[in-house]
Amino acid sequence: MNIIKDLSHNPQQYDFAQAMRMLSQFIESAETRVQLVLKAEAMPTGDASEIQYFSLKNNKAKFRLAKQALSGVKGVIPYYIYEELLLALHDDDHALKDFLDVFNQRYFELVAQLESRQWLLVQNELNADKTQLLHHIAALKDEHAHLFQYSLLLNQNSRSLTGLEQILNDYFPYEIEVTTKHFERRKLPSDSLTRLGANQAYNSRIGQGFLIGKTCLTHFTHLLVSIRPANEQELSDIQNDAMLADCMKTLIQHYLKDNTPVSIYLEVKRAYLARPKLSSNMNQAAKLGEVDCLAPERKPQQRIRILLK
Repeated sequence: MNIIKDLSHNPQQYDFAQAMRMLSQFIESAETRVQLVLKAEAMPTGDASEIQYFSLKNNKAKFRLAKQALSGVKGVIPYYIYEELLLALHDDDHALKDFLDVFNQRYFELVAQLESRQWLLVQNELNADKTQLLHHIAALKDEHAHLFQYSLLLNQNSRSLTGLEQILNDYFPYEIEVTTKHFERRKLPSDSLTRLGANQAYNSRIGQGFLIGKTCLTHFTHLLVSIRPANEQELSDIQNDAMLADCMKTLIQHYLKDNTPVSIYLEVKRAYLARPKLSSNMNQAAKLGEVDCLAPERKPQQRIRILLK
């Protein structure tokens, strides 16, 4: 309360941002709701200070400010309107001033935020959550630090195929395309299966839609990520990188923030592939279940898909 008394008796000693900071702390700790009123000083007093007057009465904190605004000593309204404002005030008519102060209120609130934003100490007081976030960022471990440059994109509430594709193409040194399956058939969980009968435990009552069968179609719920090597060297690098698919899937899950099914494919031109051969070298021999191209020289520009994960 000593701060409020000093602000009331010596308002000229305080900057606007400083006074707003002190008053915000007082309002947060007050037992009753305090209304903040910001008005522009219409009559010049000869004092260059920003705060011309402050009072706290009946839970209403009122400032009169000699700052640039719509109206006031440093107003931007046309001169003839300012003259009409002064004439009305001399006649004790405050209607025009009260109307303009409606807009000044919001303007001064924004000015207070902008001027306080430059002070790190004020930000620590007003935005404790942001300060805590900075502490967490500074304490990032090495396994997460590589994603810091994408923190804004990963923290967005909205998700899109375009955004995910941009992140993947920027993070990995390959051409990557992200699409979705138009539809796929999935097995229904046991609690969703239709049960016919007259008992209330059954879910086939009139007015309640139900599916017949043990499977259903889902649309656009499966992501398809295709890696397109530009040459045979990139194809060899991808095939020899055992961590590529896992790392890519981890980044995708960070972006999606859910368990959406993801399939990662290697989409490669037939011209880059060699014929399968039998060999004692496990890195060169054909493997059971692996996609192979028996005649890659035919249609060399055609692409085939190899599932990585």
